[in-house]
Amino acid sequence: MRRGAALVRLQDSLGYRFADAGLLQQALRHRSAAHEQGAPSFERLEFLGDAALSHAVGALLFARWPEASEGELTRARSALVREASLAALARRLELAAALEVGGGLGAAAPGAAVLADAMEAVLGALLLDGGWRAFKTAVGRLFAAPLAELDPEQLALEEPKSTLQEFAQKRGMPLPVYREVEIRGPAHRQLFVYEVEVDGRSLARGEGPSKKAAQQEAARRALAAIEGFSGPQ
Repeated sequence: MRRGAALVRLQDSLGYRFADAGLLQQALRHRSAAHEQGAPSFERLEFLGDAALSHAVGALLFARWPEASEGELTRARSALVREASLAALARRLELAAALEVGGGLGAAAPGAAVLADAMEAVLGALLLDGGWRAFKTAVGRLFAAPLAELDPEQLALEEPKSTLQEFAQKRGMPLPVYREVEIRGPAHRQLFVYEVEVDGRSLARGEGPSKKAAQQEAARRALAAIEGFSGPQ
């Protein structure tokens, strides 16, 4: 009963009622619970939601920021769909209350990576259930406030991976390469370590609770290590 109420609250927060309740339930089933239940996890829906969200947010930015450059649009999109932003959205929607986890994850509050992945999965399920128009409407509503709060002047520092890529491109260098160095900690609380290489030179390492977070931190440290860096020229 408690989870049923959480599912209702989540749909109210989304502003969308699922016709296929099974899709929503799958979107909220972490692989740890899926393994125990012998049921599909949210990972395929996460893949779909990730791709569709990137497109929808890109279209939203293109319409809202008619004077923005490609680099500015790319950084803005990255800021809106990055792990921390999606996790914050999931918390606002109280998604964790409806999330199914198993094993060692059951006793702990889900981390940012799990929340962000589940948020993408829920949006992927919404797309399948309601079609593109319903999906686009939901994305526009959910991301209206985060978009309004974006400061274009701060995006270069807030989105280090995009900024580092643009930095390399403008100087005719190969794109940055991110290499996994190691993974530490238990399965439910892993710490990823990544190294970033630019033009054949290893610039920095970064660590974080997910691959994305570790790569962002590595890029941030790489930018700090580049002498005289003051943003894309």
